[in-house]
Amino acid sequence: MTRSMASALLAIFFSGVAHADAAPPSPASVDPATVPDVLVRRNGTVLPRVTGAALDYSRHCQGCHGHLGESVVEVPRLKGRVGLFMHSPEGRAYLVQVPNVLQAHLSDARVAALLNWLLHEYSDAELPTAFVPYTESEVALARTHRLGSVIDRRREVIDGLVRLGVVPSPEILAFGTDPVRY
Repeated sequence: MTRSMASALLAIFFSGVAHADAAPPSPASVDPATVPDVLVRRNGTVLPRVTGAALDYSRHCQGCHGHLGESVVEVPRLKGRVGLFMHSPEGRAYLVQVPNVLQAHLSDARVAALLNWLLHEYSDAELPTAFVPYTESEVALARTHRLGSVIDRRREVIDGLVRLGVVPSPEILAFGTDPVRY
């Protein structure tokens, strides 16, 4: 950092400290051209309204799984995969019992709606042809059972999907940088 940059940063910092008790600027003193909402409108940007299950996903899942159902390699990808878990009763229960779903501060009905939304949004092609959406009562029952080890249970479920012929190998559902981590 150069001396002039350091001086500028200190000046900004101390100018804020000196005026910490000052009232915030009045709306009349804010240049509308610098307000993001004004820029969005001026440029014609359309932002979709997020409601219902999509809003619950954005609040409870997106931080780890990403806004498109995939994120960093250390987090299981939903896109193109999560529907595969619907091919077995154990897979259905597992998705409800992963900690952040099991413990989500959402009603059983909202969890059911959220899971049904994300299954269709991110993995519709992988769902069984006779897919039955989650119900509030199914979620309520599955949420009464806590997993001992999420990773061990995931392996059991995926090994079952391999035995059923849903996936050719467990590596299809691996995550992380280790191909045997599934």
